[in-house]
Amino acid sequence: MNFTRTAAAALLLALGAGAHATENGQTTAAAGAEGFLAGALPPPGLYGLVYANHYRADRFDGGDGQALIPGFKVRANVLVGRLVYMSDTQVLGGQLGAYGVLPLVDLQVEAGGARGSHTGLGDLEAGPLIAWHHSPQLHTAAALVGVLPTGDYDKDRLANTGNHVTTLRGVYVASYLGESVDASTKLTYSINRKNDATDYRSGQYLHADWNLGWRVAPTWQIGLQGYLIRQTTDDTLGGATVGDGFRTRVFAAGPAVRWQASPTSPSLEMRVLKESGARYHSSGTSLWLKAVFPL
Repeated sequence: MNFTRTAAAALLLALGAGAHATENGQTTAAAGAEGFLAGALPPPGLYGLVYANHYRADRFDGGDGQALIPGFKVRANVLVGRLVYMSDTQVLGGQLGAYGVLPLVDLQVEAGGARGSHTGLGDLEAGPLIAWHHSPQLHTAAALVGVLPTGDYDKDRLANTGNHVTTLRGVYVASYLGESVDASTKLTYSINRKNDATDYRSGQYLHADWNLGWRVAPTWQIGLQGYLIRQTTDDTLGGATVGDGFRTRVFAAGPAVRWQASPTSPSLEMRVLKESGARYHSSGTSLWLKAVFPL
């Protein structure tokens, strides 16, 4: 989950549009959460996934790549629970399943002399999926999910753990798993409804996680992983474009490692991703931990 635009949207609205500093402009794509085996969905059964994320940044870049917000800082600690159910029902030649994700967030924000902090639930993401196993090497899956405004939100608060926005999201994942190579990606496209509390509508955006991994021992993989976010439509306030559109983009990359004792045992992953090329986005560092286990 990306909390970096919350303070920026609030401050830009306050300084540039004369509006009260209330807009919660965060995205909910969980950039960097997926890496190894992103497209290889498991056999029929119920599975639990736990993610832990620490994100920190001390800089927010504007459209020209220069620091935009004085005194900007954000610290986010996120614990995410995810349930995945895979059935033995076949649909469109693939395996029918479903998943749900709910984060718990501890967020601290500073921007332009203002400070805010809050701990609470984030927004629920859930929906059906179909997984295809084309060969022992190639695996893909697709989903159409909704992100619901279940998280804590107050339009007069700088730090919000919920978005107060309903989002429709298409998801596609793919993995090519060779004898020693893992090439995987997760692609999402998000369409946001308007925040009725502020009349602000965040633009649509593309998000991609990617992984190039190598098996270096029977139980160990290492990888180069990362993500990108690129907004494709303008932010609007009251139907009018905010500034030059406030289109965010950012790229991140870094090392990753995965351990699994056997193909049927729980697995653990860790990755550290450093952001660069930010536009209307913070430049920070994200640490992800992930555990997967059958229930």
